[in-house]
Amino acid sequence: AVQFMPAFVLPQLLLAGLLVPTDNMARVLEVVSYLLPMTYAYDALARAAADELDARLVLDVALIGGFTVVALVLGATTLRRRTA
Repeated sequence: AVQFMPAFVLPQLLLAGLLVPTDNMARVLEVVSYLLPMTYAYDALARAAADELDARLVLDVALIGGFTVVALVLGATTLRRRTA
């Protein structure tokens, strides 16, 4: 699993809005960036740093929590069950 982390993390770093704002990206890349959790994490951090505590921040945090739950459920379903 660790060997595949760069394949998952690098595209998220490039599309999260850290280097280029998502508004300035091509429409296809902008749509893909909204499917990735790091976009919402970066947006939430930027809003919290700017003291913009609004509904959008709550939505970003909720989406990050949702991505986390989905990842945990997918991970749990791929584990083999062992009986003694």
